Order: sequence, then structure tokens, then C-alpha cells
Amino acid sequence: MDEKLEEDLYRENIKIAPIPARIGAYLIDMLVILLLMTVTLTQSQKDAINQAQITINTITQTQFKQIQLNATPDNKTTLETLRNSLKDAFDTILFYIAVCAGLEIIYNFFFVYLYGATLGQIIVKIKIINKTNFDTPTLHECMKRAVVKYLFGTLLYIGFIIAFTDRFYRTIHDRVSKTIVIINN
Repeated sequence: MDEKLEEDLYRENIKIAPIPARIGAYLIDMLVILLLMTVTLTQSQKDAINQAQITINTITQTQFKQIQLNATPDNKTTLETLRNSLKDAFDTILFYIAVCAGLEIIYNFFFVYLYGATLGQIIVKIKIINKTNFDTPTLHECMKRAVVKYLFGTLLYIGFIIAFTDRFYRTIHDRVSKTIVIINN
């Protein structure tokens, strides 16, 4: 299968995007997503995230050292307060992690579907194509690619590691969505 792909790429004079270009595009995309998050969050939302981080740090670093954490009646109220504070803080942090994940998935899906590349990929002059017909990926392929890229790429980084072992530098999300990343002439 890889031999046929290699022959087709050679015949069409298509060159695979090098890993440094892909890493550069990924870093640019992460900066764009960070900028989008910074711009879209209100000050009260930023304060809520900050307060959640402070609460988690304060509880885990000081209060556990200052009291005996057991279920005796005199500590029951304190333990309940700590548990509720930690739960609220973690809920806040997890909510914004989910928002960030959704934003990244939508960003990748939207740009690849409409332009065949994200902003970072456009800047470094690479693009994503379907490996069978060398065209922009379909709606389904773009969505699958964006979700798998988030799960195995951004979240776990496993998806990126296998690119170093593949002669076409395909990641897990490229393999699942049947895409390849090429130099955009």
C-alpha cells in the first residue's frame, strides 16, 4: 500500500511535509488557540480559573498539613468544606479544559475543511490532502482527524511520536482519517 502511495506521490510531483514544518505549524496553531482563549474569556471567567488554581494550591499545600484529616466529629465540618472547595475548583478547571478542547477541535476541523490547512500550516506552506485522491479531505475525514488529533496528539502526544517511524511522517490522526500532509506549492 505504501509503495503505491509513494508511486502516486512521485507521479503527481507531491512532496511530503517535513517534520520541522509540521512542528512549527503545530506551535503556531497552539499560539492561535491560546490567543483565541485569551480574547474570548471574560475577566470574570479568568478570575474564576485563577481562584480555582489558588484554592487547589492552598488546600493541598497548607490546610492538609495544619489539621488532622480524620472523620472525627470535630473535623467533619472542616473536611466537608475542603471537599466542597476542591470539587468546585476542579469543576471550574475541568469546564475550561473542555472549552479549550472543543475550541481546538473546532479550529482544526473548520480550517482543514474550508482551506485544507490550519493557520499554522498555511503560514509554513503545508497542507492536508486525502491520500487516495490528493484532494481536500471530506467533512467526515476532517472531523475524524480533528477529534483524533486532539485525543492522541494534543492530549497524549502519542499521535505525534509515530510520525517519526513512518516514511510519510503520518501521525495517528493522519492514518485514521486517511490523510497526508504535503508541501503546498
